[in-house]
Amino acid sequence: MTITEADVIPRDIARSALSALTLPEPPLLSLHSDGVVLIYGRDMRAIEAGQRLAETLDVTVLLSDTTTITIPAPLPFPVARGCVASATGHFGAYEVVVDGFAPPRPAADGGVAFGVLRDGAVSRCDLILDLSGEAPLFPAHEARDGYLKADPLVAEAVSAKIAEAGELVGEFDKPVYVAYRKELCAHSRSGITGCTRCLDACAMEAITPAGDHVTIDAHVCAGCGNCAAVCPTGAATYTLPTVDVQLDRLRTLLLEYRAAGGRDAVVLFHDGYVGGPLIEAIGDALAPNVLPFPVNEIKQIGLESLAAALAYGASAVRILARREPRNGIVTLGATVALAADAAKALGYGDGACGIVHADEPAEVLFGLAQQPLGTPSPEPASFKPVGTKRGLLELSLGMLHQVAPAPVPVVALPAGAPFGAVDVDVDGCTLCHSCVTACPTGALSAGEDRPMLRFLESACVQCGLCEATCPEDVITLRPQLDFAAWASPRKTLKEEEPFCCINCAKPFGTKSTIERVIAKLEGSHWMFSGENARRLDAIRMCEDCRVEAVLNEGIDPYAGAQRPRTRTADDYKTDPVQ
Repeated sequence: MTITEADVIPRDIARSALSALTLPEPPLLSLHSDGVVLIYGRDMRAIEAGQRLAETLDVTVLLSDTTTITIPAPLPFPVARGCVASATGHFGAYEVVVDGFAPPRPAADGGVAFGVLRDGAVSRCDLILDLSGEAPLFPAHEARDGYLKADPLVAEAVSAKIAEAGELVGEFDKPVYVAYRKELCAHSRSGITGCTRCLDACAMEAITPAGDHVTIDAHVCAGCGNCAAVCPTGAATYTLPTVDVQLDRLRTLLLEYRAAGGRDAVVLFHDGYVGGPLIEAIGDALAPNVLPFPVNEIKQIGLESLAAALAYGASAVRILARREPRNGIVTLGATVALAADAAKALGYGDGACGIVHADEPAEVLFGLAQQPLGTPSPEPASFKPVGTKRGLLELSLGMLHQVAPAPVPVVALPAGAPFGAVDVDVDGCTLCHSCVTACPTGALSAGEDRPMLRFLESACVQCGLCEATCPEDVITLRPQLDFAAWASPRKTLKEEEPFCCINCAKPFGTKSTIERVIAKLEGSHWMFSGENARRLDAIRMCEDCRVEAVLNEGIDPYAGAQRPRTRTADDYKTDPVQ
């Protein structure tokens, strides 16, 4: 097919409009390094690296094996023996625990010897140069600032890491990639774990549980965006850029493309360090309907971006990734699959969302050509994205449904999806409201003046806390997108007649529960049997009246039934048979 100048004009106009938009600066975190480096190695290569860095950095060399080498002396830095047991911290504040540690000491021949071995020695440093040839000390180590690992047998790799280490002295600004609001977190309540999506998604292990919520260590975070992409409540949001800014950029790109006469738009999300060079290398060979859309990290792309692109009129959404992505894209793949399933159910076709894996320009073109286009919306949306992350997620999906080629009221979703309903066995529910107390989003609520359980589906994130907390085990989750329920007010799942206090007439509890408790106690417990039957009235009172009644009567709940009178010798004289 011959591509004419007229074919590329709509894309050029759209890309020009996109580039004219300015991106706000993210918040910054200041990191400081004094240049204290721990070089961890196994042979003379570690010592040679120390010699090359000694003039610019404060060097300490730790060798895992000293039996096969002779350490030259004198050296301008200490050389110790030991094996790293664990490492924690971040650039500027690493802490390394060493087992089998032996400090250096002068030898009789003028060389270097080692002292007594001990475990649990601690080394603190600003950066680590790992030339051990062993397993990395950290997960996703390539993205960890200040941790430089190279194969000691590859001289070029070692030289590159030495050069990089020599520059890591002074003050450094690092973006705070993720903004976090712990009050929105649905991780846990009352010691019961609910949502763990961000914990499961973080390859850097920068996220840790902290009671009812989690904490995100901005010093460790590498900005992949996985946590923000999967957070269902909006507690974690990406800052480079924020969701509203990203959706507004998508809106500009697609609306300008359509206004210029463009058709069958394919939005191609890509990062700057892999996708950017590939697209630049492709040049004019890129199909005129493919609209490159740069992002900081492809893993930051959430369901709201995919849904919004289709709602704004794209025929397809593609994400450009390596064939073997660093640290994997399992979480992103699940997000794309979820979006694809929802789009297919709404009539957008089989090819609405997908990932293109490529390492070469020709592979990009082949991957784009292999995936068929979806069915675009007959009347694309133009909504302005304003609001919070969760609100924009709901808005994007709502518009996806509103302008869908073949809308359906309900879309079933796989387990783990962040939307859905709760099914309650009303016969077994006692309206204890444990689920209401546990619900972190307010999706479940109690009645204001009557015993009832109410539910707002648009607020439910399927965290499972209600299901895990319910003492009667009568709640189950049902993942789905029910667009009618999203547009409806709270619905009542169960309602009962209240029991009114026999003293002050204030409603409390449910009539069925109070009557059931009275039926179990009546005649079967000494405190409420015989002449004590009147005490059942305390069960019929509200908490305030009950306390007053018990205090006035002087009931001791810890006292047992009345003990029989002690028999004496006189009793036996008058009644010897007994």
